[in-house]
Amino acid sequence: MRKLCLILLICTISSFAQSINSGIVVYEVKPSSKIVKGLSKKNRIYAEIKDAVNHLDQLQYNLYFNSEIAYYNIEEQLANERNPAVQNAAKLARNTPFYTLQPSGETFNKIEFMGDDYLIAHKCSDYNWEIQEETKIIQGYTCLRATSEIEGHNEETIEVVAYFCPQIPFNYGPKGYCGLPGMILCLEDDLVVYEMTEIQFEAIDAIEFDRKGIVKTKEGFSTYVDSLATATFGWGRN
Repeated sequence: MRKLCLILLICTISSFAQSINSGIVVYEVKPSSKIVKGLSKKNRIYAEIKDAVNHLDQLQYNLYFNSEIAYYNIEEQLANERNPAVQNAAKLARNTPFYTLQPSGETFNKIEFMGDDYLIAHKCSDYNWEIQEETKIIQGYTCLRATSEIEGHNEETIEVVAYFCPQIPFNYGPKGYCGLPGMILCLEDDLVVYEMTEIQFEAIDAIEFDRKGIVKTKEGFSTYVDSLATATFGWGRN
């Protein structure tokens, strides 16, 4: 019976949701329990990391979306923040833009490296989400829990937890996460928790995605950086 209710919750989209074509989602940021537990005073940059973690709550991210594309990035006024602690917090939570395309199901993180623009590509289908029966209410929206395993910052497999809302029929989310049958309103990875504080359904300016840049997968980009480090300094990731 519970599984039947789960299926009905995913498949049933209200007439209100069907009228949604575009809008803006605002996310607040806080540290993940995983990074708090893993923070060690033995780390040589412990003080900087702790300071950055303590300033995560000053960040805000916006997700602009329509039926064809989503654009996610840090709040514009924070992008030029000069406080070192806030700058480091933004780096921790990611301060580069993400674009998610439909119906191709591709997401691109646009970054600059050594004077060149790169588009780090990922497929939404690669997340292999496992949808569960647990629910959570976020700003009045009923969300379902889903989990996926990805490679973390230390090349260890980590669990990513997402809460998505079937009532909002767009498979977008913060930091390029995608592929669920509804908008991701809360997401926790190994570093940060992103949670929706506000959503506005309204007409927005056209989202322009500049495809100029060298396209690489995350793995391909890491291999490239390693090869440069090896050629330049004689070392790389092991």
